[in-house]
Amino acid sequence: MKNAWFYVLTGWATVTVGLFLASFFGSIASEQFGITGNGRQVIHAVVMSGVVVPTILILYKKMNKTLPTPRPTAYSMKRAHHFFSGFILATGLAIIGLFLASALNLIEIHQWNVPSAWLGALLVNLLIAFFYEALPEELALRGLVFDAFNHHYAIYLAVLLQTFAFMGMALAVNFLQVLVGMSSFELFFMQLPQLILLFVFGIALALIRIFTGSLWAAIGFHLGYLLMARFLIMPIEYGAPPIVSYESAYELNFGANVMIDTMIYGCIAIMIVLLLVRKLRKSKSKTFTV
Repeated sequence: MKNAWFYVLTGWATVTVGLFLASFFGSIASEQFGITGNGRQVIHAVVMSGVVVPTILILYKKMNKTLPTPRPTAYSMKRAHHFFSGFILATGLAIIGLFLASALNLIEIHQWNVPSAWLGALLVNLLIAFFYEALPEELALRGLVFDAFNHHYAIYLAVLLQTFAFMGMALAVNFLQVLVGMSSFELFFMQLPQLILLFVFGIALALIRIFTGSLWAAIGFHLGYLLMARFLIMPIEYGAPPIVSYESAYELNFGANVMIDTMIYGCIAIMIVLLLVRKLRKSKSKTFTV
């Protein structure tokens, strides 16, 4: 496909600028008008989706017109049911990680809290996180950027390249925040270890999109990951009502790391196995046909 890098760069720039503007206007709303909490998060979501979603959809349509043969779009509503597959996978792996951390004596579970204590906050956060993070980021990175790479390179090289774009987005946004005085270089360099998490997270999201053939699965997994991180794994850090009350056995909170790793690496392992099984079945069917 011609102009693949044009769609890569414009898609990446769109989501980067959208995320920066969301944080910028959220900061202004907080400092100038005293808007905090969910109000500020709603501003983030409106700006992010308002900038990214229509722009990426326009670029997607333009890119599809350049293809020799039209392909069904990965974000087609006909594949929207895969959203629940991704969401359930993230939730299930998080719960497995919780019990694994408990079995390893990294955490001590005290009680499962009644839904009335956390469900309302979770639903509000679900809507905000969907429009602020999961939908626009996946539409741009695992959608347009990944497809542009995949039209130009082998699929697994496209997986690596799109996750580098994911990491680059985070770095670029932090750098822009430093330039306008929203952050400092000290905080910028403190964010660097998070790049490892973004690298493997980007791979997990791309693999689930490849296996299902639907961008909605990646959106669902991304959203499920965010909600489990905030309400199950690290509710204190996020100021959210916890689904489960537990106590870490160590100051470094190794239990939380186990739960996060179980979600991300568990997804990668499951997707690789499923993709290999699918490939073996296809090769066997070709052999029998011959």
